[in-house]
Amino acid sequence: MGVFAAEPIAAGEKVWRFDESMHVCGPGELGGLSPDRLAFALHGGYFHAPEQKFVWYEDGMEYVNHADPPSANIGIRHWTPLREDNCTALRDIEPGEELLEDYEFWSIFNLPVDHWARMLCRDFCRHHYDFLLQLHYARNRRRSIA
Repeated sequence: MGVFAAEPIAAGEKVWRFDESMHVCGPGELGGLSPDRLAFALHGGYFHAPEQKFVWYEDGMEYVNHADPPSANIGIRHWTPLREDNCTALRDIEPGEELLEDYEFWSIFNLPVDHWARMLCRDFCRHHYDFLLQLHYARNRRRSIA
């Protein structure tokens, strides 16, 4: 499964932007979800560091897969205010090309080990936590070799 471009997308174009259908949660609201709903939110959402909120959505973005640079073609490169948050094309994308996001910028592994968002992911969405952990270790290994 994945998300694919239906038309050409120019480098720098916004492919996703915050809208009012998204859920913005602190630890209390997120932790109050049922275990299945919480796992869904944690798998498809991200922690917006400047606002200290977890953002999740039900618009299909949970199907966007990961790639490391240079294969990644979409991503977040700097934080904006939450209501202006977006993900942009990192290069020109052709119709039919899969959208592949570089997850490193917003990874929960940029947070302290005891941060509530990281702990919720570890405890309620273990498969995604382990996946992000593998990405984190692989990227750090590549950096230490370089």
